[in-house]
Amino acid sequence: MSIFSIHSSVFLGNFNVIVVVATVLQTALFAAQSNPPTEVVVRTGPVIIGPPPLTIDPPALDFGFIAPGEPKTGIFTLKNPTNTPFTIVALQPTCTCTSITDLSGRVIAPGESIQFDASLAASIATGPRKSTVKVIVEGFSKPIEVDVRAEVVVALRAIPPAINVLPNVPVVGRVVIESIDRKPFRILSVDNRAPIFVGFDPAKDAAKSTYLVRYDFGQYATEALPAWCLIQTDRTDSPVLAMKMRTEKNNIIPVVRMKEYNLNLGVIAANGSKEFTFDMVEWAEPVTSVVSLSDSFTAQMMAQETQGKNIQVRCKVTPKNAAVGLFQFNLELQTGDKTQNLWAYGMVQDAASVPAQSLEKQPATPPILSPAK
Repeated sequence: MSIFSIHSSVFLGNFNVIVVVATVLQTALFAAQSNPPTEVVVRTGPVIIGPPPLTIDPPALDFGFIAPGEPKTGIFTLKNPTNTPFTIVALQPTCTCTSITDLSGRVIAPGESIQFDASLAASIATGPRKSTVKVIVEGFSKPIEVDVRAEVVVALRAIPPAINVLPNVPVVGRVVIESIDRKPFRILSVDNRAPIFVGFDPAKDAAKSTYLVRYDFGQYATEALPAWCLIQTDRTDSPVLAMKMRTEKNNIIPVVRMKEYNLNLGVIAANGSKEFTFDMVEWAEPVTSVVSLSDSFTAQMMAQETQGKNIQVRCKVTPKNAAVGLFQFNLELQTGDKTQNLWAYGMVQDAASVPAQSLEKQPATPPILSPAK
């Protein structure tokens, strides 16, 4: 073999090596361009259908009976029983009456438990109160849901708490009125008329803690039905009990978010007045006026105060002409370019006519005040 042949073989071998190396480098470069490093790419995993596998204890908070305006607070415990950490996006209550601990962005490590408070602010209107707290977790299509509930009661409660009005069906029925503390009391009137008892004679029977009472609104045309069935009692801590008459006509339409649209003003002295407050939620416009839509009352705004994103308004209602009896009427408030109506109910009472506790033998029937316009 000549020196030229040897050199040619070496050259061809080296060339083949160069080609192989170039091919490998080109393949690697193409792969690098097609698959960039994972540490510089943010990938979002698929959303898992359903709620996260977290446990919550207790499964609900039930505060039982609470007084109007009374706040109650309980604690929920969230636990992660898996081997995967989870991030809480938010806790969302379905009602402004509920406030909760902010856990947004909090990571629950495997095996870890965290707690959050849930507070329920009772309304001044009686009846069941419920809010659902939604625990939203990153990467899951559904939240965990837990209830916070209570029943707002004064000394007395009605079962059922409302009357359903159906088209072309007489508004007649029975209702249980009972004292929460089991103390005896007397019912003095129902819808400004003498109560009709079932199995009880007020002329000869001793006062009880529970009554079965008939109601009959047959004297009203459907369009003239009152918004509330008002029950007068001799309990000084619960002189007026209200049952909502569920009709479309009497339903308050929320224009401004408020904590309550129904105000139980309790007892107002015939020659006096009653101050009360109501709250507007997440509202910045000040209230410019509050007026009564009843000929029997005047309303006056006393003050208003901004509390974070809410506005609390203090008002005063004064009865005219020393009228006495159960009442229900609309208040109208103006805020910005919005007009919001509220229901107000209670009883105007002459101090001399207040009966002794559980001693009134005959039912008292106060005169009917002017209805709302």
